[in-house]
Amino acid sequence: MNISENDVAKFCGARYIKATKEAPNFSFYDPAPLFRKLITLDEEIKEAKLMVQSPGFACFYVNGKEVSEDVFISPFSNYDKLLWYSTYDVTALLQKGVNCLGVIAGNGFLNESFDTPWHYDKAAWRDAPKFLLCLKVNGRTVAVSDESWKTDLAHSYIIFNHLRSGEHWDARKKDDSWLYHDYDDSNWKNVILCDEIQDAVLRPILCPPVREVEAIAPISVTKTNRGYLVDFGVTMSGYMQITLQQTRGSEIRFYYTEDLDETNAPKNNNMDKGGFAFVAPFHMGRLIASGGVDVFKPKFTYYGFRYVLIEGLEQKPKCEELCACFVHNDVRRLSEFSSGNEVLNYIYDAGIRSTYSNMFWCMTDCPTREKLGWTNDAQATVEQALINFDIVSFYERWFEDIKSAMREDGALPGVVPSPGYGYRIGPVCDCLLYEIPYQIYRYTGQTEMMIEAMPHFEKYANYLEKRIREHSHFDLGDWMGHENSPLIPKEFVLAFYLLKAFKITALANRLADKDSAVWMKKLETAREEFLNEYLDETGHCKINEQTAVAMMLEGGLYRDQKVLADQLVEVVLRDQVKLTSGMVGVQYLYDALAQSDRSDLAYQLITESDPGYKTWYESRATTLWESWDGKDNGSHNHHMFSCVIAWFYKSLLGIAPMEEYPAFEKIELSPCFIPQLGFVKGSMLTVKGEIKAEWKYENQQIVYSVTIPNGVQASYNGQVLAVGKNRFTVSI
Repeated sequence: MNISENDVAKFCGARYIKATKEAPNFSFYDPAPLFRKLITLDEEIKEAKLMVQSPGFACFYVNGKEVSEDVFISPFSNYDKLLWYSTYDVTALLQKGVNCLGVIAGNGFLNESFDTPWHYDKAAWRDAPKFLLCLKVNGRTVAVSDESWKTDLAHSYIIFNHLRSGEHWDARKKDDSWLYHDYDDSNWKNVILCDEIQDAVLRPILCPPVREVEAIAPISVTKTNRGYLVDFGVTMSGYMQITLQQTRGSEIRFYYTEDLDETNAPKNNNMDKGGFAFVAPFHMGRLIASGGVDVFKPKFTYYGFRYVLIEGLEQKPKCEELCACFVHNDVRRLSEFSSGNEVLNYIYDAGIRSTYSNMFWCMTDCPTREKLGWTNDAQATVEQALINFDIVSFYERWFEDIKSAMREDGALPGVVPSPGYGYRIGPVCDCLLYEIPYQIYRYTGQTEMMIEAMPHFEKYANYLEKRIREHSHFDLGDWMGHENSPLIPKEFVLAFYLLKAFKITALANRLADKDSAVWMKKLETAREEFLNEYLDETGHCKINEQTAVAMMLEGGLYRDQKVLADQLVEVVLRDQVKLTSGMVGVQYLYDALAQSDRSDLAYQLITESDPGYKTWYESRATTLWESWDGKDNGSHNHHMFSCVIAWFYKSLLGIAPMEEYPAFEKIELSPCFIPQLGFVKGSMLTVKGEIKAEWKYENQQIVYSVTIPNGVQASYNGQVLAVGKNRFTVSI
């Protein structure tokens, strides 16, 4: 990531400013502070650049207009270490003469003032809402955030905002005249200057911003005994916009939910119970009506939802007055897939939607309860995300946060960014450190992340080795499984990830033209110890379960590949071709069955196992769930089980990069043909161009077609393919 180490100088002496000295304690009256400053320009505006940074998110205005379509400015990070800033072209918004700059600042994760299991209320960075700003016109600095700004709380219409709870407005206070130069701010107060930046590093954002990417109309509005239930047809991340006119002072409440109970009331699936209980109402918005026409959509919170229950309306809203905003990082799609099986098609579409729903400056676990960058979920889905999305710059930005979260001893937290929570969750999470740069290397050929991360690779590998040998406790193993998953010893999972750490550290050294002998020796020693521990004298895995056998096969951890391949088939058949793996095992299970020439069993596991993807499909889900049997429990918009989508491309279509020839320089197409599937069709936009593949079963034959771009040396069944379309007929 080629950026300067610290960009403080670019802000030309700007200081963070805020409205109150201390971060306020929790209250249902906690207004988002307003800030304003007038500037006079005596020259024609040829070019104007506005640089901004706000740890708790902020909205920025010039002469009453927002500076961008971006929302949730700036990225969540470890604010005492990294601060990400944006630059906007505001040339068209400025005028010769007097201009007004306006800012509304939110709490975000900077000031979460109530206790949760993740303890953001105790974060070292916690502070009152604040921001940093620098405006340059024609190359000259004309305004910075400093003591000359004015601030006000009393006139703020956003009277409560918490990212994980909701947002409340008093529309009686909404008066945008403060955003213009002729407003009387004589009753406003002087701002408070924050301490100068010392240890934290300022860096420019180099990835797509968070935006309202899609507007979704409701499919129904239904009267219930509590109010009006709006159904948008699909589960998503974001919020609803509503236009309404109600009696002045009347209160309208908006309950967002992914699911409904038998009475059509919001069903939170226990996400608001137990250790996750919130002091504020769960997933709720609130509006006090002005008496005129109010347009309400939040600025500093978002939800995971399909439905919104509206209480307090005096009449049924019209569909044209309602709109769901699908909010996420505006990352471009790269690939397409379809097949003759509706469960596979559901998995693909729901997996894409779940992945998008969890792109919020990092890969979050869910847009409902936590909204946190859980790295175990993210580790599972890096490969499918690289196949389906132009996501490299998104990962590059987040990777800097991951590295900054590492402690001196090499420990990493299970969520990134983290206020200090989760440093003993384990390599099921932590090895995202290796997965992101490794998969980017495989799919794009980029080596920079691998090489630049070497000190972190080495530090964590040494940390994990030491902790394993000390028999230290880590929290997670084969997490969120079903039935047999608890039978997988954590020690097995830890040892497997240690091998991954050694392997990728050695590879990074080779890519940097450095001696990798030390790491190869560690890898060989640990591999032999692993085989001695987990293989019996016949070469079978001692842990006779799907997860363990699959992980050993995919990790090349065997003395005889066929023995383990046969064992995996036997285990799957013993389990009556039902999924027993948790979120670790499923990352390896389908590929291991393909390696064992039994993709038919992988296909059966994916499409028929119950509980499994079929369970979600038959429940008419539109996203992927947190757990296989999670109808009444947990999130219904997790991305972690979307890892199977990579298997669609690698096995069903036969398209995969080779480690020895990264970036699709050379590929060996190896599709598996499953007659009962009927057909598959897909495309993947790679760094070398678009690769298309499809096959169809008819008349006891498979017709397989693949289109190869320039720069890719491809072969199938030993035959080198021509650039362009190639067609084969295979008898079944």
